[in-house]
Amino acid sequence: MKFNLNKFLISCSFLLDFIEIDILDNITNHCKRVGYISLKIGESFHLSEKEKFNLLAFAILHDIGGVENKKKVSKDELEQAKEHCIIGERSIRNFPFFFDQHKNIILYHHENYDGSGFFQKEKDEIPLFSQIISIADYCELIYSSDKSREEIILEIKKEQGKKFSEDMVKKFMEISQRESFWLNLKDEFILSAVEAESPKFNLDCSYQQLNEVTTLFSDIIDSKSQFTKRHSAGLSKKAEIMAEFYNFRPEKKYKFIIAANLHDLGKLAISNSILDKPGKLTKEEFYKMKAHTFYTRKVLERIDGFDEITEWAANHHEKLDGSGYPYGFDKDDLDFPSQIMMALDIYQALREDRPYRTTMSHAKAMGILNTLVPAGKLNLKIVSDIAKVFKP
Repeated sequence: MKFNLNKFLISCSFLLDFIEIDILDNITNHCKRVGYISLKIGESFHLSEKEKFNLLAFAILHDIGGVENKKKVSKDELEQAKEHCIIGERSIRNFPFFFDQHKNIILYHHENYDGSGFFQKEKDEIPLFSQIISIADYCELIYSSDKSREEIILEIKKEQGKKFSEDMVKKFMEISQRESFWLNLKDEFILSAVEAESPKFNLDCSYQQLNEVTTLFSDIIDSKSQFTKRHSAGLSKKAEIMAEFYNFRPEKKYKFIIAANLHDLGKLAISNSILDKPGKLTKEEFYKMKAHTFYTRKVLERIDGFDEITEWAANHHEKLDGSGYPYGFDKDDLDFPSQIMMALDIYQALREDRPYRTTMSHAKAMGILNTLVPAGKLNLKIVSDIAKVFKP
């Protein structure tokens, strides 16, 4: 298939929005603005289209290390955390872009030109892309503080020779003279600006190859909470087993596995105070938890070729009687793979430790699934097959 990297990257930007929702309680469009500013600065270095795409990808994903943050912080506090550079670098190394020739871009994106950053790298020891992302990041932080453009420009000039090289500041001054630059930074225009300016690339790849990519996202999702640290991976493995049991053709099998890998993407927007809560959730907390399937859909539906994957991933908390969430779909709306995912997700969750209980045995987990069949919530054949396939 032709895999549109641009739409994938934009979806990643929404993924980062989820991290902002969790850590900052709102969406600031930080990663999109840093991506746009980086791209405009990068153009003045006469980068190739491939290099510009790489730069934009690194810039959009520069704060992906924030996923492992366990408490609410301000944006400034997140930016001052060395750990998010280390975690981010580790997370991005195997992403499906053209990153082979670029090392430590995320790791060093908070290094200062004078050597006063986290790792004391200075001048040309700092990769060019890291330097570009650094000044873009700094600009965006000031921009979000409601300073005027004149104040932003002055603040950046003050850091010449300290945080940034003379050449980097000069490049920023050049782009800051364009009215379109400031207009595109506005919340209502930044997404369309990134979409319009991004170099266009497609990858020729199979769904089997895409499965390897989405496994990386599965690891990022699972790293958010100690109680779900193997949930997506465990569901993915069981999805593969069930797909083979039902003799899914290869393409359908890998789509199903990908859906399992990505089904909990939306949990990146859910606070760990909810995910790790040892007791019963309040009504408001449960409302927030239920939103994660809606968020999953909103990320995946932007990716070409992901129509079935989106359905199978985002429907995992629906029920055949229409009592599930977030849409209240019933048996007429839910295809067979969606119905498998619904039952399999419950089974996987019951077989894991959670903050409010220890793992259940196969027999006990199946006892709970079996009560959901006569209640009209799960498919009898699927539940019976799960009992047979995963019997110890």
